[in-house]
Amino acid sequence: MQIKRYVAEDMRQALKQVRDEQGPDAVILSSRQIPDGLEVVAAVDYDETLIDPSLQGAGAATTSRPRSPLSSARPASARAQTADAGRRASAHAEPVPSAAPRSPLRPASRPASMRNDVAAPEESLSGMRDEIKALRRMLECQLSSLAWNDFSRQSPVRADLLRNLLQLGLPSPLAQDITARVPADERDPARAWRQALTDFAHMVAVEPEDPLMQGGVMVLVGPTGVGKTTAIARFAAHYAEVHGSEHVAMISTDNSRPGAQECLFSAGRLLNIPVYQANTAAEVQERLNRLAHVRVVLVDTAGAARDDHDLGQSAGLGRPDGRIVTRYLVLAANAQIQALEEAVMLYSRQSLNGIIATKLDETASLGGLLSVVALSGLPLVRVSDSADLSRPLRTLSSRRLVKRGVSLMRESPRRMDKESVAQHIGEMHYALG
Repeated sequence: MQIKRYVAEDMRQALKQVRDEQGPDAVILSSRQIPDGLEVVAAVDYDETLIDPSLQGAGAATTSRPRSPLSSARPASARAQTADAGRRASAHAEPVPSAAPRSPLRPASRPASMRNDVAAPEESLSGMRDEIKALRRMLECQLSSLAWNDFSRQSPVRADLLRNLLQLGLPSPLAQDITARVPADERDPARAWRQALTDFAHMVAVEPEDPLMQGGVMVLVGPTGVGKTTAIARFAAHYAEVHGSEHVAMISTDNSRPGAQECLFSAGRLLNIPVYQANTAAEVQERLNRLAHVRVVLVDTAGAARDDHDLGQSAGLGRPDGRIVTRYLVLAANAQIQALEEAVMLYSRQSLNGIIATKLDETASLGGLLSVVALSGLPLVRVSDSADLSRPLRTLSSRRLVKRGVSLMRESPRRMDKESVAQHIGEMHYALG
């Protein structure tokens, strides 16, 4: 058995060194992290009995050791002479006292890493698991690349379309679904792109009606820092401008951050709109009962964490005095799509009436936000692309939003290469047929 030690930056480079120097029949004996990177011990002509003693005994009991070609080629007379010499030497040899059974052969030159594997099987198993994971990642990357190349050859128009949708910011499953709607034999890239954008726009529901038209209580919920307080103030300012400041009031329940309520109080003084503070659900109900004569009451809430099962004071808010209570989830357009998806999952435990998108002027991509809106099944009620309190929140059609997202995509310097697309898609070829 020929054993050799390799040091590389990662498992992929180590396996390449082993394959180049010892060939495809080499066996990985162990691997471990060292200051210089990853140490791998590999061997050829690997004998399992040197590692597992039980295999040595079992093998000796059932099968004889195969002769090498050299010994098999010796004449029968020479083998007989050798056997007679061995018997004569045994007859003259002194008897040897019986001793305890010897342990299986353990070469003195065996590396320390092999001794550690025998002494610590758990460490060996852990190393094997790491190696299997590394090999699996390599295999997945290769299969993904092969699938993508196959798909690109069969339908180059759909392949380019899929790359563009990913560039737009859509998650892989949604991009695949939209791409699958385009005929496989489509030859016009521009027509395929228009069809895909139209399909995507139809998935994004938009509510054009004013959410304050019917009056009642509007509660804004969402993660910390998405702009709930600013949105509340802008809703109040717009309603007061149209109907009068005496018909609108604001309540702040955000006592989780220092100075959070002061922001709303400052806006109230600026707009001449009353602002009230409530720190518990009972106080919120009490305030709402006292404000029964006010047409519109806007409630600002604190951002909730992932493990917050109460979701702020708005979770237990019922229908005070029979008034309409609507809840809207506020999402920041510049947040990552994973954060947007988590927010929708968290706040969907409440009865949400729609989504309000903020910070459209601070994002480099709209694909993530629009995808989350499309997959949530909730309508997009209003969008904000400015922090100016004097400017009301806007309503934009889904077509205009998608068009704006495409413009941002074209302005972005980031481009999806073939490797990135293959990594995103994985088994995309089989999903699309």
